[in-house]
Order: sequence, then structure tokens, then C-alpha cells
Amino acid sequence: MELKELLKKNFEEEGVDIEETLTNVLDNLHDIVIYQNLEREILWANETAIEEFNEPFDEIKERHCYELVHDSSQLCEDCLVEKAEATGEIVEREKINPNGNLYLVRVYPVKNKEKEIKGIIRISLNITKRRALKERLEQNRLRTELFANLSHELKTPLNLMFSGMQLLKLNLEKNEDEDKYMEYLNTIKRNTNRLLKLVENLVDINKLDSRSYDLSFQNCDIVSLVEKVFFSVKEYAENKKRELEFDSEIEEKVIACDSFNMERVMLNLFSNAIKFTDKGDKISMYLSDEGDNISISVKDTGIGIPKDKQEIIFERFGQVDKSFTRNNEGSGIGLSLVNLIIERHDGEIDLHSEYGSGSEFIIKLPAQKLAQEDAERKKIEIHDSIINKIDMEFSDIYC
Repeated sequence: MELKELLKKNFEEEGVDIEETLTNVLDNLHDIVIYQNLEREILWANETAIEEFNEPFDEIKERHCYELVHDSSQLCEDCLVEKAEATGEIVEREKINPNGNLYLVRVYPVKNKEKEIKGIIRISLNITKRRALKERLEQNRLRTELFANLSHELKTPLNLMFSGMQLLKLNLEKNEDEDKYMEYLNTIKRNTNRLLKLVENLVDINKLDSRSYDLSFQNCDIVSLVEKVFFSVKEYAENKKRELEFDSEIEEKVIACDSFNMERVMLNLFSNAIKFTDKGDKISMYLSDEGDNISISVKDTGIGIPKDKQEIIFERFGQVDKSFTRNNEGSGIGLSLVNLIIERHDGEIDLHSEYGSGSEFIIKLPAQKLAQEDAERKKIEIHDSIINKIDMEFSDIYC
């Protein structure tokens, strides 16, 4: 026996008024329920709808849904009711109403025995609080993940530093080979840099988020800056058995940028390229002038990034590989910091990647200069401390 037949039979046997029962059920729902004709006129509304619209039913009746719900004098763009009429199917979507609340809206076509659509039931649930709760739960999940990542990131270098100091102390007591001392000292130095990098990135990313991180813009030859970073990294990368290639269609281009932070951006991209490539892979950099923009590409022939992971890599702690089984590690905040720095330059960064075939990061920066009173443009000196920054940026590369 079908449900409608069962209900009808039971209601008739118990002397229950079906219409009254149905109305009571609908009136006690937390959902907004309205019934309207095909001219979009509201013919009936439940108590929740009347409370939501804050008008008596006599004022609601026969008004158009788009007028009452969306405070509009004409049919909504991409109207759900129109779509339900056209398809004859139930349509569902989240929509924000003029009151600022988010609703989950379902539109049900009402059909006669000949399957002709004669009206529309529209059910809307205010999910603003639900969404806020979901966001809080997601924030809690990210916070938990953050502390899990941080505990690992802090504990690993500290353990290595402690082991290095213990071994150094032991060898000093035994008066053994000095080469061993340097090995332990290098371990301590590398892991000190890892901790410094992590702390600095955490501080800077929070400052950038709060707009309290001041960038120092000056007119800088971006080609010279990027080229110097490239050749500073080249020897390091070649020692790791990676092939590096640099090409630029322009010899000089002065733009307004923060040279210190652009060095950080370039070093982070090179660091990632080295982490996720193997010996014999190629890392190439290419600069081009696109008129209004300067394009900087860092491309590698490494493992690439799966499609389902590409959306998260610019998110804070959005690591592609969290297994910690590879030869390199990281907190997953480097690319988030890169993204924020590029945004502060009014630029953008894009990723093109195919899993198993490598990745390409493309930065576009506005080709604009700062106005200068002096006719001769002022060129700034690119930082000589780049080697120290390389040591810090590449401190989580072991292979």
C-alpha cells in the first residue's frame, strides 16, 4: 500500500481532518513554506513565512515571490521557479536574501494527474547559523591541524639539534675528527634556520592578514633581481643534481616592488621546485613583458600536483603531501605567504600542473613605477644577504 493511501485510510478511520493536520504540520516547520501559482503570485504561506516576512498574510497574499522574497520589481535572474517549471524537477540552491541571511531553497513543481505543472511549492530554510557553525567547526579543525603540524615542525628540528649537540659533546670529549664537528654543527645550523623560518613566516603571514605588514616599494629592476636570485640558487640546485635554466625576453624592466619580499617569493618557489623534483629533473625560469604586466614563470619537471589538491596549496597549512614520508618537509604556509605578498603587489599567481608531469607557477606583476621628482630613476641595491636567506628557505630540504 502506498503512503498516501495508508495515510488516507488511517485518517478516515480515526476521523482526522487531513487538511487541518497538514496545515498544522507545515505551520510548525522551521522552514519557510509558500505555495504560488505559475504567475509567481503567493497563494498560501505557513506561520514561519509570515514571521519571516513580518507581514500579515493578507499583505502577503497574491504578491509576487520575487517582490516579497528578493525585494525586486522583476523576475530574478536564473530564477529557481522558472527552472523547476522548465525541467519539471525539484530544484535546490543556496541563496542570500536582502536581509543578509543565507537560505537553502528547494522548489517543488506541483503536478496534476496529467503531469501538468499547476503550481509551485517553495521551501526555504535559514541556514545562516548552520553555516556559521560549520565555519567554526572548520576553523577548529584547521586549528587542530595547525597545532599538529607545528608540534611536528618544532619537535623535529629540536630533536635533531639536541642529538647534534649530544654527539658534538661526545666527540669533543673523545677528541675525535674535526670533520665530525662540522657535520653536527651544520645539522644544528640547518635546523635553527628551519625554526627561524617557521617563526618568521607565522609572524609575517599574520601581519599580512591584518594589513600591519608594511612593504617597502621602490623602483627596482625586476629582471636583475630575479636573475640574481636564480644564479644564487643555481649552484645549490646543481649540487642537488637538478638542472636549472634561465631565459628572459627582456634585459631590463624597472617596476615598483618590495625587493626583499620578492626575493622571498622567488626563493620559496625554487625551494618547492627542488623539494618536489628528483635528481635529473629540470627547473626553468622565464621572464616576459606583457605590456601592462611582467610575467615570471618557475617551471619544473617534477611530480606535479593532483587536481584535487591544486585548490588548497595557497591556503594556510595547505600541504599537498602530509605523510612526512618524503625527504623534505614544510609547514605548508610558504605558498600562502607568497600569495599574500603578490596580492599586496596588486599582482596574481597562478598554477598550471599535471600530476606526474611537473608544475608551473606564473606570477604577474603590474609594470608600474613609482613617481619620482628626480628625472633619473633611482635603482636600489638588491640585497647582498641572499645567501643567508637561501640557507633559511632551503633548510627543510634534505635530499
